Amino acid sequence: MAGMGTSDAVDLTPNISAPDGSSRAGIFLGAMAIGSSFQPNLLTRGTRDQAIISGLSAATAYGVATASNSLLESLTRRLPGSDALGEAMLSVSGAALVKAVPNREHESHRRSGVRLAGLGICALGLSSLASRASSVLTSKVSGPKRVAVTAALAGVAAGGTYLFLRNSEQTVGAQLEDGSLFEDSHREVNPQQAIGISVGITGALLGFAHGESYLAEQSSSLAARVLGGAPQDHVTAGRVTTFAASAIAGRLLLSKLMSVLNKAGEGEEVAHSIAPTIPEVTGSPESGIPWSAQSREGRRWLSMVLEPDAISRVMDEPAKQPIRVYASLQAAADDEARVDLMMAELERTHAFDRDVLALFSPTGSGYVNYVACETLEYLTRGDCASMCIEYSVLPSAFSLQLVPLGIRQTRLVVDRIVTRLLATAPEKRPRFVLFGESLGSEVSQGMFTDQGEDGLKAVGLDAAVWVGTPAASKWKKQLWGKRTIADAPQVGPGEIYIPRSVQDWHRLDPQDRSRVRYLLLQNGDDPIPKFGSSLLWRQPAWLGPDSTRPIGTPKGTTWIPFVTFLQTFIDMLNALTPTPGVFAEGGHDYRVEIPGAVQTVFRLPATSDQMNSVQQALRVRELQWEAARNWEKAEATEDLKKREAEEAKVEKTVGQWLGKANGEPVTEQQLHDIIDKGEVPRSLGGDGRPSDTLGPEAGTE
Repeated sequence: MAGMGTSDAVDLTPNISAPDGSSRAGIFLGAMAIGSSFQPNLLTRGTRDQAIISGLSAATAYGVATASNSLLESLTRRLPGSDALGEAMLSVSGAALVKAVPNREHESHRRSGVRLAGLGICALGLSSLASRASSVLTSKVSGPKRVAVTAALAGVAAGGTYLFLRNSEQTVGAQLEDGSLFEDSHREVNPQQAIGISVGITGALLGFAHGESYLAEQSSSLAARVLGGAPQDHVTAGRVTTFAASAIAGRLLLSKLMSVLNKAGEGEEVAHSIAPTIPEVTGSPESGIPWSAQSREGRRWLSMVLEPDAISRVMDEPAKQPIRVYASLQAAADDEARVDLMMAELERTHAFDRDVLALFSPTGSGYVNYVACETLEYLTRGDCASMCIEYSVLPSAFSLQLVPLGIRQTRLVVDRIVTRLLATAPEKRPRFVLFGESLGSEVSQGMFTDQGEDGLKAVGLDAAVWVGTPAASKWKKQLWGKRTIADAPQVGPGEIYIPRSVQDWHRLDPQDRSRVRYLLLQNGDDPIPKFGSSLLWRQPAWLGPDSTRPIGTPKGTTWIPFVTFLQTFIDMLNALTPTPGVFAEGGHDYRVEIPGAVQTVFRLPATSDQMNSVQQALRVRELQWEAARNWEKAEATEDLKKREAEEAKVEKTVGQWLGKANGEPVTEQQLHDIIDKGEVPRSLGGDGRPSDTLGPEAGTE
């Protein structure tokens, strides 16, 4: 190996100015990371996604390899014998350690750590050997030729890793046995473009690291001139300065981003700018919470309330006006005050006189799943009250720190409701149900941590449906316990059911399904229930032996530290790309499953014909509202030419939603027929595929 000079100090900072031997080791481990990053995961991904995964993986691998190799160099100089032999022994011992400690489901952190150490040792040895071989092969060339040879060897390392991990049976998790894809969108990767872009991303990241190192060196030199001594005496001060500068810059960027997201979350849309006039809805003139205090998602949900005539047309039965109550984050300064406002709204609207009282736990942005809520309103013939209390207006990824607030105020709401229900005669009490989605599932489950099913029973919760519960939910982990992912789960504990995928729910014996009162539904290829920090350092159960992997998980894929974490993170970004009016299924999209799950678990009576009508009406309403939001926004553009361009864009977009050939737009008249009457030129049927059966009679306002 190349020496480190006269100093025995080890520089653990990953940067491109590392010693030659360490830099080469970093290059080869980075190339191996690129090769491993092309394995399939839960969902398909595009060229840009692949480039991001490969670029970040390569940069991280480079940093780890340069730092580790520098340490290895300092150690091997003190040990007798051949460096090459030591590196070979290191590789073999690391591989042997991995082989000796195979992955086990529910294994201890210590066991996972030992295997991770083995993988790291093996990778370090291999990258060091590759660095040594590269040094020998390039020793007689210099300049551009040396760079070209090194690049070619790195390409061989990337290709070799890809071929080693690749097999003919590898499939993405979203791919079913018949080859069809179980997700909203199908994406494809252009390998050449992805590799080219990933190299640029890696270079940019390493350039940033080099810039940080340069800033640290300059800070150390400045400290030496001011305080005396040599720059080496002030290395710590230089690194502290660099860290502080990076932290301040990151903080400023994050604050700016949060400000933009907050503004969007609190923003007013033209299509939902007018307050409702229905007394049973929060924000109406009779309401104790003004329309001006509502967030974007609150205004959407309250504006979209079903009216009795619309329900009657779908159900072919008399209906009453449903109640919707929404306590927005801006409605009061603290959680107790928000709960007081919500309870006052429930009393004002006589919500406790309805047949069903439903608590909807929103996502981080405050979004309430309208498919679930409208299904409830249809199937109760309007004899229901739906409520929601908001804990954030930011996307869920930026709302994680607010989960404790969400849990606390949801607990306050439930406690107040239980007290109110206990004060009501048993024969007059409404059924109390709950629906949670995504981060809202984690929030509403959080109040039952360590209580199992007893917590649900204790608050008188008659039924609950949760979809897409995040992996961080402690309550869900406790319920799952030590059962194996290899076997289809049975109902339990008690009346709780936690399927591995939607297929488990479908295949459940009808008698067993009728017992379920609390359903934690998830798609097998949904990354939200699978993503967590542990993916960085331990193999998840869903990536165990292929024979144990349930539907929705990738076949033939090997877990790679950090790489699998990045792949699953990108899958999360791609998990919800719905087409309005088209209820596809897969990823984090549950629109197809929610109506049936709500009807079954909440015990809401409906015939098959009524359920078909509900399914179709839900699709038309979604298309109507999305088209209206886009059109009203375009119409609000003041500049005439820009407004015409925006209108044309909306007409083309809606045409794409309807599946018109060759990107043909809808006409303005057709667009208004959709928005105002629910008349769809080419509509979508109950199975989520195009049909010509749906018209205004299917149930629109």
